[in-house]
Amino acid sequence: MFRHNDGYPIVLTSEIATASDTFGASVVGFASAIPENYFRRRIAHMFFRVSSDREGRVKRAPYGLAKVEAALLHYGFSRSDVVIASPYKLDRVIGPRTRIVGIYTMDALGLSYGSGILYWVLKLADLPYRGLPYIARSFMEVVEHPAIKAHKDHIKVVVGGPATWQLVDTGAWQKLGVDVVYEGSFENYGPVLFERILKGEDVRGRVVNSKPPSVEEVPTIVTPSIGGIVEVTRGCGRGCAFCTPTLSGMISSFPFEGHIDKEIITNIEKGGFKSITLHSEEFFRYGAKGIDPNPDKVKELVVKAYKLIKRYGEDYRLHTDFTTAAVVVQAPELVKFVGEYMNEGGDWSFIEMGIETGSPRLLNMLMAGKAKPFTPRQYPDIVEQAVGILNDNRWVVVGTMILNLPGERDEDVAASLELLDRLRKYRILTFPLPFIPMGALRKRDFTVLDKMIEDPLRRELILKALIKSMEEAVRSVELIVGNMENIVAKLIIRRISLFAFNLVLSRYKAKLGQLGEHSAEFIRKLASAAWDISKSPVRIPIDEANQ
Repeated sequence: MFRHNDGYPIVLTSEIATASDTFGASVVGFASAIPENYFRRRIAHMFFRVSSDREGRVKRAPYGLAKVEAALLHYGFSRSDVVIASPYKLDRVIGPRTRIVGIYTMDALGLSYGSGILYWVLKLADLPYRGLPYIARSFMEVVEHPAIKAHKDHIKVVVGGPATWQLVDTGAWQKLGVDVVYEGSFENYGPVLFERILKGEDVRGRVVNSKPPSVEEVPTIVTPSIGGIVEVTRGCGRGCAFCTPTLSGMISSFPFEGHIDKEIITNIEKGGFKSITLHSEEFFRYGAKGIDPNPDKVKELVVKAYKLIKRYGEDYRLHTDFTTAAVVVQAPELVKFVGEYMNEGGDWSFIEMGIETGSPRLLNMLMAGKAKPFTPRQYPDIVEQAVGILNDNRWVVVGTMILNLPGERDEDVAASLELLDRLRKYRILTFPLPFIPMGALRKRDFTVLDKMIEDPLRRELILKALIKSMEEAVRSVELIVGNMENIVAKLIIRRISLFAFNLVLSRYKAKLGQLGEHSAEFIRKLASAAWDISKSPVRIPIDEANQ
């Protein structure tokens, strides 16, 4: 291994907020979207701790970064060549031998949905919002790190991850001194690119777009993943516009033996996790060849994973993270079966479900596949049924609803309001997400978000969605902090969270009262208009023959 001060040829890291496991509770990581006027540097560094050895090699890594390391090792690089480093200790791993610094980013400029939500959360509660979301500030801390600048004459900075679009669409990557932006999956081309850089090829000024790899091309992780995440599928195939999983094509499933089991073992034995999350864009379609689920494959996966984790102790738990409404309604018995393993003993857990809109018209325009095998016209009913089924099996749903979608009209917002009212009786956090058109990104501001909350109808939807979310957050606070490994931190974060949730909740209710709810007749007319438009003769790209 190279001497400590010589550095590694390939240094992998990520923005500070993404590198932190937030005391073992991944859900607490959403605090990274809080602006820097609340997270001063010293406080932020205490909160977003990164566990590493003395040299700087992390003990747990963001899953995407762990996959990059795995691909490089599988290609032929050694652990002497590659290190996933703590962003706090880059000076210990970057040196004369370093040729590549790869930075993984989840929200490089603070333009993600999560940052947009926090902007609304604070603005609508009349709380000050100044500076960048902390996650974006922590990206700047890494890309501008003194160790990188000191060796820039022989280092190429490569940035990848879900937020690369922010850097490309704004042109910020060149201003920040980034040499290569890597978009897409790393496995099939990333190692080749890194090899070329190490051989001295000039790659500056490139934006790489990589195609999805086959299942066989994806190696298993060596460094445990933050949150105990184990990827079981890639892609989804529903074809929703503007959705990253769509780019990965139809759903592909990884085998249990030799892949999923190895990553579970790595996370438990090396990562120290007692909770394993089987990650998928649509878990109940594991093993599927098309839109329809394959219940036998899902059940087999769950039983095998459950038996494996229980070898380590009865207190080990199994979870998943994403689903769609359609598959839940299509296979309620499968959902019940999985729930008995994942929410055993009366436990509850979170599961995310993208609702996106209550408007059949918008669904048909932009994401008709989300409703398959049902029709866009049936979608509001499907969403309500799905939330009920998931609640019956002890899942608290995290449901996202997007505002400002292309072509959105008032009647579409009214349809989402109507669906939101139908969901009030369920255990669900309804998060309103802002869709920000690309033109606005170039200005790096939140004028689009301001316009949305200044509009009475959209303001009402945002307020009602946030009220429902905060009410459920108060009820679910033990779930939010449940996996925190530090008892003192757990008590502090629990108290701060309850105070914050109740504070903004009271302000939202007051704001909603001041706004004055739209009359039932007005909402009824708008929703009716949306229904009429949805029945107009347009091409619906799904098979309705059996409906």
